[in-house]
Amino acid sequence: MMTHSPLDQSRKRKLLGLLALLPWGAGCSKTERGDLAADPQHRFTGVRLVLVVDAVAGAQMEGVVMYDDLGWKIYSSAVVARRNRSIMAVGSGRVPLSVHLTWRDNPRPIWGKNGGIDWEGEIAGNYTVPVAKRIPDTVLRDIRARGGNLRLKFRLKADGVLFGWDIERAASLGDVSIFEMPGGDFLETRY
Repeated sequence: MMTHSPLDQSRKRKLLGLLALLPWGAGCSKTERGDLAADPQHRFTGVRLVLVVDAVAGAQMEGVVMYDDLGWKIYSSAVVARRNRSIMAVGSGRVPLSVHLTWRDNPRPIWGKNGGIDWEGEIAGNYTVPVAKRIPDTVLRDIRARGGNLRLKFRLKADGVLFGWDIERAASLGDVSIFEMPGGDFLETRY
C-alpha cells in the first residue's frame, strides 16, 4: 500500500489548476497586431453605420436582395431606382467583409425561409462586392476624432454594382447633414 503525503496532493492540485488555465493564458499572449489580422472587424470598433442603396439614372432593378459575408440578409427591396433611394441605419455595427447582391427579371414575392419576403424568378444580376478592406483607415480615424457615421453606399447598374463611402455629420444648422471624405467608385454625396 502506497501512502501519499499532503504535500504531494497539494502539488498535484496546483499542477492540475495551472494546466486548466493554460488555454486562457495562450489566448492572452497574442500581440495586438496578431489580433488585428485575425479580426478585420477590429478596425471598425465604435463606428456607426448607415446603408445607402440606389441605382444609376435610368436603371431599375427588381427583387433586390443583399447579404453580408456571413449570409445575413441586410437589405431587400421590390424595386431599386434613383427615385427611391434607401437610407437606413445599420444596427449591427458590423461592416461586412463583402456584400453579395442579386436582382431578378419579373420577380415574384414569396415567403422566405426565415420569414419575410423573398424573391423568385430568373436572376438578372448576381454580384459580390468587397467592402471592409476598401475603407481607408484615414476615414475611420477621422470619425473617431470628429464624430459622424460611416455611410456605405451601393449604386446598382445593369452590368454591376458601384460601391462608395463617406462620413455623415450633423451640420450646425440642425436637421441638415454634411458629407465628407467621399471615396470609392463614385464620389457624389448628395443626389
